[in-house]
Amino acid sequence: MKIRTLITGGGLAGLSCARRLNEASSPYLLVEREKETGGLCRTIETHGFAFDYTGHFLHFQKDEIKKWVLSLAKGQFKERKRRAVIYSQGAYSEYPYQENNAGLSSETVRGNVLGYLEAALNRRFRKVDPANAENFKKWCLQAFGPGISKNFMYPYNQKLWKVSLENLTTHWMGRFVPSPRISEVVAGALTKKPSLSGYNATFLYPDKGGISILPKAIAQGLPNLWNGVGLKQLFLNKKKALLDNGLEVDFEFLVSSLPLPKLAGLVPDLPAFLKKAAKKLRATSIYNINFGFRGKQPIPFSWVYFPEPEFLFHRAGSASACVPSVAPRGHFSLYVEFSYNGAKPDPKILGRHAMEKLKKLGWIKSERDLVTRVDLNLPGAYVVYDGERDEIVGNLLAYFEKRGVYAAGRYGRWEYGSMESAIEQGIQASAKIPKK
Repeated sequence: MKIRTLITGGGLAGLSCARRLNEASSPYLLVEREKETGGLCRTIETHGFAFDYTGHFLHFQKDEIKKWVLSLAKGQFKERKRRAVIYSQGAYSEYPYQENNAGLSSETVRGNVLGYLEAALNRRFRKVDPANAENFKKWCLQAFGPGISKNFMYPYNQKLWKVSLENLTTHWMGRFVPSPRISEVVAGALTKKPSLSGYNATFLYPDKGGISILPKAIAQGLPNLWNGVGLKQLFLNKKKALLDNGLEVDFEFLVSSLPLPKLAGLVPDLPAFLKKAAKKLRATSIYNINFGFRGKQPIPFSWVYFPEPEFLFHRAGSASACVPSVAPRGHFSLYVEFSYNGAKPDPKILGRHAMEKLKKLGWIKSERDLVTRVDLNLPGAYVVYDGERDEIVGNLLAYFEKRGVYAAGRYGRWEYGSMESAIEQGIQASAKIPKK
């Protein structure tokens, strides 16, 4: 079989690439190993509940991407308001922590604010520039001071990434870690109120169908989407792909949203030094437990960060708090997220811990109110930006691009990206395919 462009992976990047190639009447074939497209942007619907593969709230920075996506999903996405908080020292404080300390103990507030002021003075008069920090741990100290770093930034990020913060670079942060002004830090220490800081103060989400509405809208009406078929081997010198259904495909160009280390492992003729380097790429996995309960909505929070070791999960929340229709009338949903490295943790242990802590928090009254539970394991969910990541990824992407293989998406380019960036990269990859 011959095809001009082979697309491997049917997540947002692959689907967006296919949609644009289809609009340009450029031949393609998309293969997706799973039985449905969407990648991690999918939803499980059961017992009247809609559970996403962790929180997937849609944000846009670029009007052209937003306009294109919403034209495909006409009228289905509505704007919602974030309500995010941090639970620490037995109290809730508003997100982001570095800007909102009201509600915490006076000692903690004093240490956090004075430490932030000291860091600000060091930046101004001692010319300390966090941008030059050797690692994420030093960046936190220079950007926020010792109080905020010790009380939140260090413990939370250690719990999430499961690697030493001294081995974590700052190249992943971008807009994901807000840096407030001094006036905002002082005001947030005096008055407790929801903050609009950060990129996700508002977001788009449908009433029904969960986030899977997004990939379904992009995929609607597209031909040449093969589900249940994955890439088995890729022979770059011959421009040939072997699929796991036994079919051989000759291609001119290939767009991959497969995890970059996996793609490298499927190429027999990849130089040995690149194969060895690809094996060094790391990612932290997530185990996500979703609960559906009967009863009144117990909390107003979209999500809550838990920095302290008492809680094994780093984040928990309620999708039904901001989108009530994801749960049946008279019911609510909760989720908890555990990060891990290595072997998958025991679901029974995690489930018991989650129930115990949710009762202690007052989010649930009794386990007898549980209607359904959906466990979702996400291996390699968050790419780790260690000291070797940038060079390895750069070398691999350059090697592939010289041979007409274009990577797109969060895992294809091995980065910490958003849904919007995955869509944009799929579109950009389609533009690299020359027009005949």
